[in-house]
Amino acid sequence: MASEGGESKDWALETERLSIRRATVSEDVVNMLLELWTDPEVMRHVGFPQGLRTDSDQIREQLVNQSKTEYDCVLAVSLKSTGELIGQCKLGSPDKEGAAGTDVKLMPRFWGNKYGVEIKKALVDYLFTHTSCDCVTATPNVNNPASIHMQEAVGGRRMGEKVCSFPEHMADYTTDVHYYDYRVFREDWSAGS
Repeated sequence: MASEGGESKDWALETERLSIRRATVSEDVVNMLLELWTDPEVMRHVGFPQGLRTDSDQIREQLVNQSKTEYDCVLAVSLKSTGELIGQCKLGSPDKEGAAGTDVKLMPRFWGNKYGVEIKKALVDYLFTHTSCDCVTATPNVNNPASIHMQEAVGGRRMGEKVCSFPEHMADYTTDVHYYDYRVFREDWSAGS
């Protein structure tokens, strides 16, 4: 199903309730991403309190130019039962230290259903099964208890905390992000499987 570094147009990852696929340049995906990324409720925890400054054309361009594999690109998440798009996630490629990041963003109307934990478990398992990474990282905002819970629900260990500041030219529409550094280590994941 997945490729080792080659193009993977048909790549998909399934969970009990969800389907995760590479985001395509289709109106439904573009519209969902535009709604998600411009939603202040979603984006405030990543430093964009009024939502991301983007439009449909910029999103289309990003999708056209993204990685051709399942790594380091926008992955669209939909309900298996209806096909409805509910958000996006990301699988990061392992870096030279053996760490691979993940990201999960869901439309607010789908919050509270444990979809985030279901996605995170699938992403962590996929990275440990298909790459040689030693750990999977995430950086939840210290003021986002749902994201913190998601990291801890998959065995993430809090390793520290930091503050991310945006460049000065972005100061009028961004805020600093105080976040925790969470890591799920391969040995912990293997022991818990």
